[in-house]
Amino acid sequence: MIFFDFLFYNIYRFYSRHKEKGAESSSAGIIGGLQTVNLLILYELILLIQANNGKMRISFVIALLTFFQVYTYIRYIYKESNSVQILERKWLNKTESYRKQSIFLQYIYVSLTIIAFLGLAIYLGSQR
Repeated sequence: MIFFDFLFYNIYRFYSRHKEKGAESSSAGIIGGLQTVNLLILYELILLIQANNGKMRISFVIALLTFFQVYTYIRYIYKESNSVQILERKWLNKTESYRKQSIFLQYIYVSLTIIAFLGLAIYLGSQR
């Protein structure tokens, strides 16, 4: 979970620079959304590989999204071990090269997640 912890922290830093209020909850929501999208991409790819033309149930998507939103909200807002101050301390204890590599990988992760999700949605939408 260290990857997502640092991703949360960096999203928090970005939001706190632009809007003071709600940066923590917005960051937790983004992390939960990204994790949900990753599982949905995996699920759709499995259906695609199996040549199963079934549709994803909206109740499944809502349940998955709700689970990850609640989980990440509790993890980053209510648990002291994942507070912004502690994550900041852990982040600053890393070397400069580690932080640069981590930020690069975070950009790649977020970009690929969005591109894969939209690309798969467009492709599957045109097939059905």
